[in-house]
Amino acid sequence: MLDKFVDRLMESATLYYMPRIEEMARARKAELEEMKVKVRTSPGEVEAWFGKEIQKLSNMDIKEIMKNATAGI
Repeated sequence: MLDKFVDRLMESATLYYMPRIEEMARARKAELEEMKVKVRTSPGEVEAWFGKEIQKLSNMDIKEIMKNATAGI
């Protein structure tokens, strides 16, 4: 009896989430295709973007972020 319940629950979850997961996969695929084109057509711009992101991480003050995040607690 419990097996049937679990089977139905899994079937319902699959039917509910499958379209959402498929849409997420399509969106991610499109995003990656756009990124691939950008890398091929504008490598300098892509390299500059990575440089900025790396710099942001290098300058990040984790202690300050945690202090601000816990200020209202």
